[in-house]
Formats: sequence, C-alpha cells, structure tokens
Amino acid sequence: MASASGMTHVGAIGDGVVFLDRDDAEWDLKRLMVTLTHRPAGWLRFHGEAGIEHADTFAVQQAVIELTPTIAFGVRAGLLLLPLGIINQLNAPPTYLTVDRPLTDQLIIPTIWRELGVGLFGELGGTLRYELDLVRGLDGTGFSAQAPLAGGRGNGFGGGNTGAAMTGRLELFGPAGFVMGGSAYYGSASAGQPSLDGVTVGIVEGDARFRGGGLDLRAEFAQLFIFNSYRINDYLGLLGQDAVPKAGRGAYVQAGYDVLRLGDADTRQELMFFVGFETVNPRSAMSPYNPNLPTITPPGETPPSAPSPTRSFVRGGIVYRPLPSLAFKVDIQAALDGALPPPAPPMTLPDAPGTPRPLEKHLAEAARGMTRVGLAVGFAF
Repeated sequence: MASASGMTHVGAIGDGVVFLDRDDAEWDLKRLMVTLTHRPAGWLRFHGEAGIEHADTFAVQQAVIELTPTIAFGVRAGLLLLPLGIINQLNAPPTYLTVDRPLTDQLIIPTIWRELGVGLFGELGGTLRYELDLVRGLDGTGFSAQAPLAGGRGNGFGGGNTGAAMTGRLELFGPAGFVMGGSAYYGSASAGQPSLDGVTVGIVEGDARFRGGGLDLRAEFAQLFIFNSYRINDYLGLLGQDAVPKAGRGAYVQAGYDVLRLGDADTRQELMFFVGFETVNPRSAMSPYNPNLPTITPPGETPPSAPSPTRSFVRGGIVYRPLPSLAFKVDIQAALDGALPPPAPPMTLPDAPGTPRPLEKHLAEAARGMTRVGLAVGFAF
C-alpha cells in the first residue's frame, strides 16, 4: 500500500482446500474475507480483515490502527497478527507454496495467531526491520498434547484475566530477495486460575527465505516451552500421552523453482515445482512431575514423562500463479513414520477441576500427519 494520503483499498482473501487420502476426502473453506485499508494521511493507516473461517465461523483476522511519523518508528494498536515465524503475518495463500501451512506453523506456532495489543515497529537503514508487541497472554486451560498452544489463543475474543505477553521479531534484508529473521514470545498462560500460577510460555524461532531468479527457498526452526506444564495437567486431569508437554519443536526446509523461467517468454505467470522436508514433535520433552498412576501405564505403553517420537514428512507439489495474487496448488504430503490414530477424547483423572477442550476439527486432522494429496485455490486481491 502506498504511503500517499486519502487512499482506500477494498480487497478479498480466499483459501479453499481439498485433501485426499486412502480412505476419505475432505474439503475446507479456510477463509473468505473482506479486507479494508484506509490511509487518511501519509502517517496514519487503518486496516481490517474479517469474514468466514472454515465455512461456518465469523472471524476478525486483523483490526489495526497504525501511526508512522517516520519509517524508522511507528506505533500500532488493535487486533494484531503476532510477528512469529514466516507465515503468521505473511499468510495470504499465494505467498506460500504448500496447500496447507507446514505443521511447524500449525502445531508449534499456532497460526493464524492474533491477539489484542499494542506495538512498535520500524525499519532502520533499509536493511533491518523490527517489531515489538505487548499482547494478551494465552489461556493454559485450552492447551493440548497434539497442538500445545492452539486452544489457548484468545484471537481477540473471550474475557477473563489472561495476563500479558511480549513478542517481537527482527528481520535482516540481504541482497536481492534474501531475508533472515528471528522471533520470540514470552508471557503468562495462567488464565487467572490460581491453580495455574507460574504457568508461562516461551517461543524462539529462526528462519531464512530467498525469492529471485525463479527460485523460492525457505527454512524455519521453532521451539516452544511451557514452564510448569504439570500444573495444567493437574488442573485438567490429563494423563498418559494426552499430557501437555513442557517443550515442542519443529523445522522445515523447502525449495521451489519456476520452470517458466527456462523459456524466453516475458510473462508474469509462474509455474513453480517444489519439494520440502519437515520434522515436528509437539511433545519433545515432558515434565517429570506429571502424574503416572500404575493403571495408566500398562506394560508396553509409553509413560507420560516420556516424550513422543519426532515425526518426519516429505512434500512435493506444483503451484500455478496466472497472477501474483492468485494461486492454484496441488501437493502430496508423505508421512515417513505413519499417521497418528483418529482423534479420541483424552484420558483424564476423575474429579479434576477443569475439563479439556477438544481441538478444532481441521487442526486435529492436521496433527495426525497423514499421507495425503492436497488441492487448493487461494487469492489475495
């Protein structure tokens, strides 16, 4: 968006997918949203995105006011997209190659993640971009084993005392399309529950990406920490492999090439072939203080104090962009370690103070890590 005053832009973001596996086919209208950007002055900007998620839920993705007196310093407030990883802020479907977001950006960094808050941002010397935000914290009563933080997001709604969190990002711009970045998050997840006092969450993340000369390369690593996670398990009564972890991690590398660059035609169209590799483990470490009753760890079963095994995936696919803002995608995700079983109610202790919340259906299916073919169309005009 240009910085000139008096400019208004109305647009749309859409993302529809179909997943095929050996037994079933599923479709999901991930997003269909209207966007509005208005800049009454060169230093003042309003931006909002709202619409339907997963075909049946109204959602506000962003609602932000920004004041930018100089390129080096700006202030924003409202419903903010947290500056974590590559995709959470740059989440328009044509900007990434895969049909679904990588599991690292679903199970470790729970994209799309937005919270109410205020922040500072700016660009220094044309090579360094920064952002630092103060936002609402997470609700630990919504945490789970499969996607530890996803159910704890407020996404701008819900009352109660969730505490506060700090999050930030630095990006360094190199020559001709190279960007290297790092993100961090730390904040409360006690949700105002005395039983969860001392439960906090930390995330550290690093990434790099390059786009130019027909190449599209990216890599990301993310690690989450849930301090005093055993208190969540005590409160929700979670046992065995349903226990919330104290740490989880994920990483992926991906490379694509636009084969239309092999010809001499001068075109804005792209036909990108890509491959990638990812490892993810939402339960890479467990608290030694989790309950482990003899009745829940029969012979041959993994005790709750043991981490889950890391799982690996290979992906490959094709993206056709007739326009930069429109993408048709097909890919295949191959699970090198097999899929997890279908979602089931968690194992819990009777008479626990809290009740675990089920994961959203689309996230529970993604967490299974199945071998599947994906088809998608996405746009961001």
